[in-house]
Amino acid sequence: MTKSINQQTRLRSTTRSILTLIFAVAFTQITTSCANSSSKIIATSDTQSSAATRPIVISATEFELPIAGNTKSKLPVTVKSADDQTVTITDTSRIIVLNDAIAEIVISLGFFENIIGRDATTSLEMLKAIPKVSSGHDVSAESVLALSPTLIIGDTRSGPPEAIQQLRGAGVPILLAPEVWQLSEIAPRISLIADALGVTESGQKLLKDTQTQIDQALTESKTNQINPRIAFLYVRGTASVFLLGGKGSGADEMIRAAGGIDVGTDLGLAAFTPLTTEAVVKANPDILIVLSLGLKSVGGIDGLLELPGIAQTPAARNRSVVVIDDDLLFSFGPRTGSLIVRLSESFDTIMTSTN
Repeated sequence: MTKSINQQTRLRSTTRSILTLIFAVAFTQITTSCANSSSKIIATSDTQSSAATRPIVISATEFELPIAGNTKSKLPVTVKSADDQTVTITDTSRIIVLNDAIAEIVISLGFFENIIGRDATTSLEMLKAIPKVSSGHDVSAESVLALSPTLIIGDTRSGPPEAIQQLRGAGVPILLAPEVWQLSEIAPRISLIADALGVTESGQKLLKDTQTQIDQALTESKTNQINPRIAFLYVRGTASVFLLGGKGSGADEMIRAAGGIDVGTDLGLAAFTPLTTEAVVKANPDILIVLSLGLKSVGGIDGLLELPGIAQTPAARNRSVVVIDDDLLFSFGPRTGSLIVRLSESFDTIMTSTN
């Protein structure tokens, strides 16, 4: 058991390092050119593909965030941050959120009006006008302090450590929630953030509603007997980053939940493996999943299908691609149940039309 836990810890640490590096290199190169990417991808696919359903685009705008409550915070509260720091919170009137998943939970708990800052990777449309305090994941302590926050909530990817230390030294309460890569890890994160905001009862309601939707989605996806082979591709063409997802990527969990077979996991690959012709051909995916900004960065669906080995797969022959907004696939929060249903329906639509 200890060996298994250590292996899982090393896997998540490696995944975290890879993702942090990827986003740091790629984010600033593609953000501006990829604005409104979902609508552009749809337009591109309509002109490039004779099949109206290819690619299938799953936009974050399709899913409304539920609001579990609008109760006032019962403060002060003391909670344990994921980095083992004890954090005492006395004021939730001015909150900075440091990624989309955290922002979703804070908003769903009724604190949208309290958010006064966000990191650059937090791309929720409803927070578009909120000031940014970072470049990619790298938080600027000066930008944060200029907003006079009473609470900062991020996760263990938030940094750099020097900035977090500087802000704590300035007396700003900082809660780092655990990263989430599996459905079973959603509940602890929601509970921690609700406790930190002083709205434990609203947190219990949000948790119950979220879990109910996920359970219903899992039940529905089990009726799908097609079980297509799915490859998640993490691509950032402007940064020459081309990776095939595997065990621990986060996408693998969503693929399984929606009734698919994650080909990277099936082949025993690590969370993110360099994309090669040999690996893709061996994986033999029926469907490709790609993030919306990633698809834009390689020139749309035609550019995607020109990547090493992709043209030789059933997915390429049938142009079977599902595009998901970056802030949705890895959110693991209040919208996850709805996303599982939508993914399952997309798999079924593609496989039914190609068989």
